Amino acid sequence: MVAGTYTVGLNMTTFTKRNSLQTEAAKNDDQRPVPREQAILESFFTQLGMFSFDRAKDYVEKEKDTSKSAGPIWASLLAALAHLAAAEKAYHNMTFLGQKLGGQSFFSRKDSIRTIYTSVFNELKKVVAMGRHTPSSGPAHFLEDLLCHLAEQLCHFTQARTEIADFYEKTYAQANQKTVNSEELVSTLETILHKYSSKFHHPILSRVEGCFQLEVDVLCQLLRCQVEVCEWRFLPALLCLHAAHTKLHAWAQLFERQRETRKHLFGGQSAKTSQPPHLYVWLQRLQGALLAKFSFYFHEALSRQTAASEMKALTARTTPDYYGRASAFIRKHDAASVSLVFDNRGQESFQGHGYHHPHSYREPPKGVDQFPAVVSLPAGERPVTHWPNVIMIMSDRAAELNALDKVVHFYDDKVQSTYFLARPEPHFTLVVIFDGRRSEKDSHITAFLLEITGSLRNSKAFSWLKPGSKG
Repeated sequence: MVAGTYTVGLNMTTFTKRNSLQTEAAKNDDQRPVPREQAILESFFTQLGMFSFDRAKDYVEKEKDTSKSAGPIWASLLAALAHLAAAEKAYHNMTFLGQKLGGQSFFSRKDSIRTIYTSVFNELKKVVAMGRHTPSSGPAHFLEDLLCHLAEQLCHFTQARTEIADFYEKTYAQANQKTVNSEELVSTLETILHKYSSKFHHPILSRVEGCFQLEVDVLCQLLRCQVEVCEWRFLPALLCLHAAHTKLHAWAQLFERQRETRKHLFGGQSAKTSQPPHLYVWLQRLQGALLAKFSFYFHEALSRQTAASEMKALTARTTPDYYGRASAFIRKHDAASVSLVFDNRGQESFQGHGYHHPHSYREPPKGVDQFPAVVSLPAGERPVTHWPNVIMIMSDRAAELNALDKVVHFYDDKVQSTYFLARPEPHFTLVVIFDGRRSEKDSHITAFLLEITGSLRNSKAFSWLKPGSKG
């Protein structure tokens, strides 16, 4: 019995020692110095993730020059990474939009962004091929496997970038169109995101993967917001705006981190290079344009949550301030009213202003209630006596209004009033009413209507994609 107890005790002691040794070995493994090449790669992708494209490019080029005796795989990957940094700079600054192609040298010529990324892709594919033909033995085998694995995942990354760049080029081309199909754009983005989800997931690539995900998520949320506002759906539009704002703020933290790094290393020098890239600035501007539109389309619902003076101050901060412009127009031109009318015919889920519980039920509106005033100035209520006339004009002149660049004029001798109508998008009509007769050739009135309706379409926002664009 004693011997048995002694044997069990001995086995437990051996197990404890063995377990202690394994724990110590794992601890030592964690504390083992990171291979030099891995540290270089991590530093490069950290810089790329903070949009320090020039620094990242210079870093790997310098490393390539100082490690000429290194293996061919390492040298080839460094060359590809230098070109990737240059491609990323062109991509984020949107310098490829609206360019004339042609030229001489590799990155000084104005190649299409597709050509640039395809060239990087081919370089990376060579790195992968080199790794496959390298004998699988020796101390460098683990490193070569890592480099090939990263090159393979970066091939997917360059393909994803190419497809998103194509998306931006097509979107920019739609800037002059009367309408932009935002639902189609969202569908295209979601397809790309699904296609490349988890295709470049290595921890070393986490920064670029995170930035890619943030960019596409923000753009999807903003375009979804555009869809929801156009259908006059308050809560879904609000949630999309909030999600986009949250993700843009997270993205902004990366620029702040870059500024702090520069301040620490260089004493606050090179302030110009620490500015966010044009792509981020454009997403901010698009968000601002949608916030302005949201504030106008849901002005009544938002006004219930605060005092009139505070609401006026809040909308004054949007660009453009649609409500403020309409108020100024009424004062300047002595208009009786300005109203935005929503045609909810065929909208089975329509329930009126603001948020409604998803399971609440309301009888579908009939008659004039199928044409509620989204917003109406100056009184806040639609001009009831004029509403049958407004609906009649919308029905009789539908073809002209659907052209989206036409101002419809109508004078009613019975009520001694003049009506001007223009349509920003299919379900909405902007109506200006004057007491007495006004000429249909009054340029101030037509200019106001065309400017506001054109701005509400938000197609102009896509022209801002090109650096230096006005508006």
